Order: sequence, then structure tokens, then C-alpha cells
Amino acid sequence: MPAVSSILLALSLGVLTIGFVYLGQVRLSLDEQLLLGWGLIGVMMLLNAIKSMKTPLGRIIFLSLTLFVYLRYMSWRTTDTLFFLGPLDFAGMALVYVAELQVGGVSLLNMFVNLWPLNRPIAPLPPDESLYPSIDIFIPTYNEPEDIVRVTATAATQIDYPKDKLKIYILDDGGTEQRRSHLVHGAAAWQRFRNLNALADSLGIGYLTRARNEHAKAGNINSAMRHTNSELILILDCDHVPTVDILRNTVGLFLKDPNLFLVQTPHFFVNPDPIERNLGSFGRAPSENEMFYRGAHPAMDLWNASFFCGSAALLKRSALEEVGGVCGETITEDAETALTLHSKGYNSAFIDRPMVCGLSPDTFGDFIVQRSRWCQGMLQICFLKNPVKNRGLSLPQKICYTSVYFFWFFGFSRFIFFVAPTMFILFGLQVYNASSDQVLAYAAPNLVASFIASDYLFGRFRWPLYSELYESVQAIFLVPAIAGVVNAPRRPTFLVTPKGQTMDEDFLSPMAGPFYVMFGIMLAALPVFVFKWFEYPAFRDALTVCLFWLLLNLSIALASLGAFWEKRQIRRHYRAWARGTIKLIDETRGIELSAELTDLSLSGLGAKLPWSDRLAKGECITVEVTNSLGKRFVLPTKILRYFKQGNTALLGVSFLEEEERFAELVQLVYGDSQRWEDFWQMHEKPPSSLKIALHFVRMGMTGAKFGFRGFIDALIRWMKQLLQFFYWLLSNVTLALAAIGAFWRKNQGRRHYRAWAQGKVNLVVDEIRGITLTAELTDLSPSGLGVKVPWTPHIGRGDTIAIELTDRYGKKSVLPIEILRYSRQGDFAIVGARFVEKELRLTEIARLVYGSN
Repeated sequence: MPAVSSILLALSLGVLTIGFVYLGQVRLSLDEQLLLGWGLIGVMMLLNAIKSMKTPLGRIIFLSLTLFVYLRYMSWRTTDTLFFLGPLDFAGMALVYVAELQVGGVSLLNMFVNLWPLNRPIAPLPPDESLYPSIDIFIPTYNEPEDIVRVTATAATQIDYPKDKLKIYILDDGGTEQRRSHLVHGAAAWQRFRNLNALADSLGIGYLTRARNEHAKAGNINSAMRHTNSELILILDCDHVPTVDILRNTVGLFLKDPNLFLVQTPHFFVNPDPIERNLGSFGRAPSENEMFYRGAHPAMDLWNASFFCGSAALLKRSALEEVGGVCGETITEDAETALTLHSKGYNSAFIDRPMVCGLSPDTFGDFIVQRSRWCQGMLQICFLKNPVKNRGLSLPQKICYTSVYFFWFFGFSRFIFFVAPTMFILFGLQVYNASSDQVLAYAAPNLVASFIASDYLFGRFRWPLYSELYESVQAIFLVPAIAGVVNAPRRPTFLVTPKGQTMDEDFLSPMAGPFYVMFGIMLAALPVFVFKWFEYPAFRDALTVCLFWLLLNLSIALASLGAFWEKRQIRRHYRAWARGTIKLIDETRGIELSAELTDLSLSGLGAKLPWSDRLAKGECITVEVTNSLGKRFVLPTKILRYFKQGNTALLGVSFLEEEERFAELVQLVYGDSQRWEDFWQMHEKPPSSLKIALHFVRMGMTGAKFGFRGFIDALIRWMKQLLQFFYWLLSNVTLALAAIGAFWRKNQGRRHYRAWAQGKVNLVVDEIRGITLTAELTDLSPSGLGVKVPWTPHIGRGDTIAIELTDRYGKKSVLPIEILRYSRQGDFAIVGARFVEKELRLTEIARLVYGSN
């Protein structure tokens, strides 16, 4: 920032802070406040439309107006609306107020952080390659599919950097000695160990694993550091495929600043996240991660506070070794490491150019797993590594880190905002004591000002209401995660986000239940509102406020319902957005046509061209593609689809020789960073507010459609499960009653119960001829016994023979028995016999049955 701007910044902040604190508390009449509040809104809307107000001084003026509106609101909110009406009312009132403080606090911190984002230029590398530092590329993996690792590892070998200064390693935590010796997972771990070893050998790269899975990803990287020695380390998640220019665009900054420990680059995702896919907003509106990487990170870079995000980052080995490697006390080891190194006086940098292409979670459940880990990890930093108390950080760095972890309390705030108006309407809990006139004069201008400020700061990367939608669908699931960290900061454990999953059919997410219940409760509040409006006229002001609040919540919730409807995903490879001119060539038939590229994947591409009857489905044709770097690809393909749409034809082809040309296809699809940059630039100029509102309405209609469909689907499934349960219950009760009846009938004719027994006995079949069989005792009672004996034709039903038994005390008994049943089972026979002469041998039989174990 120029010196003049720095001086203006310091003076403006000092004067405005003093003035605003005073003016924010000045008492005005309601009419005066109404005029002031909405007058300032008009000024903010005007300034937002003026391009020249995007300068540092213009940003200070604009954000100062936003701050003033907020201070006026909070001054009124604190002094005029908080009073004790009863324990429950006051508890609800306090929760809403604390939630407002959290949201307001994040806004205030972000005003400072975003004063003037730094657009850092790329530092070119010198012509002399001997000056280049050596680099290790780490690709950590745990349980991700091996084909995902293969793509990333292949792309890493194509990075433009001197090969004698570049080493690549797959860090396999799924094939550790601990995993391979596991009783359940051992076989799969051995197979993964062999497969990834073979992959590394085929690519000419290294494979590293370790003895035990300790400290998750951080432990994996630290273990690899002990076996490698290059000056810089590029860390790539195994699903983050690098472009060929990632090192050319990042290494130069380390040569320029010897105190630099990190160059972070954005994470670009080729597939929509579950909310984008389920609502159909991918490619039509900026993705959720764009605000963080294109708005927040450049802003933090101004204050030397851009932090490590776990992947797509180049780090200095000597700096990491100084702090013992990647930190692992929290489950966001990346941000914790950056915090530690910033406190040591090291610098960081952010290059605002996407140079990796990753995978978003495929299901809503996986999405929540990922966000819960981020939430818990950042809150761990709050409680275990409090940046405010860290003396090594500058004041701007403390503010930047605090803004990041403080943001993650949004789950609590959003949940409170969702339930608060419903609590008043349904149960009369007075959580917000204000008249409709006061809300119109104070609260409404503050709400509108926050939307205008968000559009001013992040309008290119985030459309209005999108943050509210994303935060709302996460809130109910993040509340337990937040509570868990607050209760036990060290308890959360690292969970890997599943990637690359397929879904054979549409289905309602298993996590939809709590949100559906909350939505149903909000809907139930509407008829209650109508009843109370007529029944309690004295409360109409409060009811009106809560009604508009409830309707806002319902509109966001309605649009969110579709996020829980998981859509079918069976494609082998994700299609990436692509633009450019390609050639379709068939030399044997003299065909050479130009087409406009529309999408691209490892298995094929899509294009559109003027209609021509010289092409047809099923034909083979050569496709020639040239990327922005001038690299030319000539690939044999087969036409899978070709149909007319007006004067245009839509073409889809699959690549032939896909396996043989795999490395070439990886470079074509993932090697050009300009493609990802162009995709982001599509939404640089946001549409009008009307178009955004219409888009949000369409999302609401989509959400309602899929929400209703999901509800019906879930209802049918629950009814089926209920019927299955009743069928199971009826069947088992019937069987139990039948068994009890059979047991009762069976035992009515039996004078004595049979006891389980075991042991060897001898059956004396013919004492004269010396025929004796060894048998296995199976049961025993005062009236008889059962034995299992090798089958022989010498005995049969009705025969009387003798049995020799020895009890536990060594007492031998020889008793005559009569065979009542004799049935063959393979090589054995099951014998059931009764004692003969029971009355004469009663004492002996009783001792045999009851006197031994």
C-alpha cells in the first residue's frame, strides 16, 4: 500500500473510531433515527454502485458508514431491549443477544481484515536454474481410492521444474505396518501397500509409509520429512491434481524473501459440493469456497496473516523443522502450523491463482464431516492456542486469526436465529423486546447495511443469501461439534473426508431428519401466529416482528431443503468446465471441422459446432486440442452422442486408447491453470439484484420440490420399515407362542426333564460275543438317556442292552436300558433309551443323574 494511503488509513481509523463511539450513543427520536438509518442505507447503495469507491480511501469511508449503522443498532439494542421479564424469557433474550454479538463481532473483525486486499504478483524465476531450490512433493493419502492417487501422482511428474531438483513421494498412511497387521483391515492394507508401491515404481517416484498411524496427516508428513531433505516441500492432498505451472508461479517468492515460510494457493474444485449439486447452482453462481480463497485470503495477506490450508501450499523445510514439523495438537494442523510460524516472525504469502483441481465431498454427510472437522479444529486453536495471547503475533495478525476462529461459532448463532421467532410464536418466550417501529428504525437498516457491505466486499465471489443458506444447513449439525470442543478442547479427533464416491440412485440424506423437524416446527408456527394475532391484540407488535423473522427463516430453509436430496452420481470421471476451439479431423474422408469445447474429463469431452451431416454417432474421429500454454494434443476418439439443436450440433466423444494415453489425458484435463482461472472469472461481474433474487426463488422452488419428494420418499420408507417391524414382531410372537405351546404339550407327557450331559459311556450290546460300543453321552434324566454312537446293525429299536457309566468320583454303574429310538445320521446313530428296573435301581439312577456334574 502506498505511503499516502497508509497515513490516510491511520488518521481515518483514529478519528472515525472516536467519533463513531460517541455518535453511536447519541439519543435520537424514533423519527430521526428512521430518517438517519435509511438515509445512510441510501448513501451506501450509491457508494456501492460507484467504481471509484473501490479504492483504499473509498473502502474506509464505506466501511465506516457500515460500522456507524451497526453501532447505532447495538447501542439501542443494549440499552432499550434487554430487561428481566422472567427466567426463561431472560435466558432466551440473552441467547439471541449473544448470537447477535457473535455475528456483529465477526463483521467488525472482517471490516478491519478486508480494508484493502493484497493482489500479490507472481515473482518470476531467474534464468539460472542452479539458483532454484530443491523441492519434495508430498502426496499424503489414507483411505482414498487408488485411482485418485494415481491421477495426482501422474500430474506431479508433469510439473514444469528441473527434474534433478524435484522429488515426488506418495505418503501412504493406509499401508502402515499397524494397518497391515490389523486383524480386519490387514488384507486390504497389504493390497494397498503393494498397489501404491507398484504405482510409484511405474511413475519413477518414491513411496513412503511408517510403522504406526500416529497424529494423522501431520504425523504422516513429519515422518516423511525424516526421510527426505529438499529445501522446500509442496504438499498436495491426494485428490488435489496440480497444474504444470504451480512451482513456476510460487518458488520465486522464496528467492525474493528469505524469511518466507509459506506460499499458499487457492483450492479449486472440479465437482460441485453436495449443496451445489443438489440445488443445481454449480456453474451458475460462485462456489462457496471462492469467498474464502478470493476474498478473505488476499485480505489477510496484506497483514502477513495468510495461513496454511493443508494442501496446494509450498513450505520451507528449515522453518518447519524449527518448530518440530507440522503441528498436531489440534485437528486443523495446517492453520496451527501457520500460527506457530507467524509467531516466530516468519512471513507468508498468497498467490490468487488456482493451480490445483480437487474433489468436493460427494454426499451431504461427508460435507458435514469435513465442516465439523474445520469447525472443531479452529475452535481448538481458540482455546488451546489463543492468538490474542500470543506475544509473537502482530496486532493485525491477532485480529485476522481471531476473525477466522470466531467465525466458526456461526453454528450456534444460526441455530438461535432459526428457533427464536418460533419460540415466541409457539410458547410466548419473549426473546426480542421491540416494537415494529423500533425494528424498522434500528434493526432493519442494520440488516440491510450488512447485506450491502457483504456485496461491497465479496459481491464478485458470493451472492446475497448464499452465506445464510450454507450456514443454515450446517448450523443444526455444528452445534454438537461446537459444544464438544467447548466442553473438552482436546477430545476431537481427525476424520478423513471421503472422496470419489458414487451413488446409484437419488435418495434422501440420512441427515435430513433434524432439519425436516425444524422446518416442520417453523411451519406449525404460522397457524399459531394467526390464532394469537386475533386472540392477543396486545402482542401484535411483537408477533409482527417475529412473523417477518420467521418468514425470512422459512425462505432460507425452503431453499435449503433440496440440499438433502442426494442426486445420482455414477460417472467414472468428473467433467470439468472448459472453453476453447478444437478441431475434428478424419483424413480418410477429408473432414476437418472446428468446434467449441464445452467440457472435458479423463474419459472424453463435449463440444458444440455448426450442424454437419458428415458426422454420426459411433464413428471414430481424431480430436486436436491446444491449451493456453501452447501444448497440442492429438487424440483418437469415438462419437458417443451427436444430435441437432437448432442450427447447432452437440457432440460427445470418448477417448480411445485411454490407458495407453493416460498421462497425456491427465495433462490435457488438469495441466492448464488458466482453465480454472477462466471458470472463476465467469462470475466476476455479478448479475443484478433482481436476477439474483429470481435465482434464489428458483432455488427455493427446487428445494421445495426435492424437499417434498424427499419427505414423501422418507415417509414411504419409514412406513415400509414400520410394516416390516410389525411383520417381524408378529412373526416372532407367533413363533414364540407356537414354541411355548409345543414345549408345553411336549412336556405334558414327559415325567422328567432331560438334562444336558456329556462324557464317554460304553454300550454292552452282547456280553457273550464281547460286542461293546463306545458312545458319547448327550442328555440324561431319571427316566432315561441319549447317546451318539457309531452306526452298527447289531442293535435296533426295542433291544435291551446294558450301559456302563462312570461319574466324576470314579464310581462305575452298569444299568440295563431299553432302546426306544435308533436313527442313523451318516456314520453315526442317535440312540434314545429308558432305564429298566428303575424302581430297583432308583438310588443309583438318582445319584448318577443329580450327584455328578
